[in-house]
Amino acid sequence: MKRKWLLASACCALLFTLTGCGKTVEEQIDTGVASAQTVFEENPQQPNKTIGKIELYVPSGYDVKESEDLNNLIITQGEESYILFVNYQEKEDSNLQYELLKNDSSKKIIKEETVEFDGAFGFSAVLDYDEEQFELIVSSGGVKMSTISEDENIDQKLVDMMTIVRSVKVLEEKE
Repeated sequence: MKRKWLLASACCALLFTLTGCGKTVEEQIDTGVASAQTVFEENPQQPNKTIGKIELYVPSGYDVKESEDLNNLIITQGEESYILFVNYQEKEDSNLQYELLKNDSSKKIIKEETVEFDGAFGFSAVLDYDEEQFELIVSSGGVKMSTISEDENIDQKLVDMMTIVRSVKVLEEKE
């Protein structure tokens, strides 16, 4: 009898796993954008890395390094590369990045969502990049992160990106 229950439990777990992997691109985008908004409204993760004048939280499995441009960091996870852009002049409530996106007629936005919470403005967006790739963008105030992605794990990538963006703190210059 125990063996039957164990087998049934294993089959259910496998079914749930396969169902999760079988999300359509549209479902991944919808889930990812909604989840990124939820992450925006939560308490930011405490930074665990300092690069130059930037403190940020880098999830397990991700690496971060400075680029030649002091406003950009390169974040990688395996083969995936992300660009983290920090505009030191913009405040938490800035919507400059969003306005730049909306005013760029060359961008084909599939889905975007803005959020305002506790004096901060942010957004997440998925853009059509080419036939098989998407541009993922998340932003909080003057901090923006983007990547070009295949149609896999879009939902999790958007969550991780928003988690990173929301954690960014610019270190004040000591006078």
